[in-house]
Amino acid sequence: MPSPRFFIMRHGETVYNAARRLQANHIHTPLTALGTEQALAMGAALRAALGPSPAATLHVSETGRALQTAALIAHELGLDWFAAKRTHHLREIDMGAWCGRLYDDVEAEVGPIVIADHLLRPAPEGEDYPMIAARLARWLAEVGDAPGDHIVVMHGISSRVLRGMMAGYPVHPDLGAPIAPSLVQGSIALVQDGREDVLFGAERGSEHA
Repeated sequence: MPSPRFFIMRHGETVYNAARRLQANHIHTPLTALGTEQALAMGAALRAALGPSPAATLHVSETGRALQTAALIAHELGLDWFAAKRTHHLREIDMGAWCGRLYDDVEAEVGPIVIADHLLRPAPEGEDYPMIAARLARWLAEVGDAPGDHIVVMHGISSRVLRGMMAGYPVHPDLGAPIAPSLVQGSIALVQDGREDVLFGAERGSEHA
């Protein structure tokens, strides 16, 4: 039996992304027109790879922006959005005291919060990268070795840690977790047998989570 395939992607652009505002996991931040286009394009790319109504499991972060993106992808694929496996384990990095604030305002107070390679600096009262890796490890344990195709809709930073863990990227020397390269919103990474390929889109993404 073929080993499971994981199609991992970020949600589409949101109004917070467009405004350069740090998002939270408990506040619904809707997609922009561009974000809707990105979600539909990801759905079309998956349909081209998997065919219509594929026998795939849809996993999605419980945030509104991920659920909205997943709904558009499911529509393109002919999947039942209501059958998606929702989980808080796939949520974005918690930016703690900085949630909801403009990047520029926070940086005026504390200095750069976007560090090398489009990564976010951990925030006061928020999560660090080992904490993200720990909850993603719990999700991977729940999914196990379930065969077939898995479509995973989540977030920029957390998806990089998940891809880093699954594809064997090295542990970041300063952040303490394996981190994969950044991908632009609207991209799809395919991970199978510990190997990652960019199925759709490109590397070098936005720093906005």
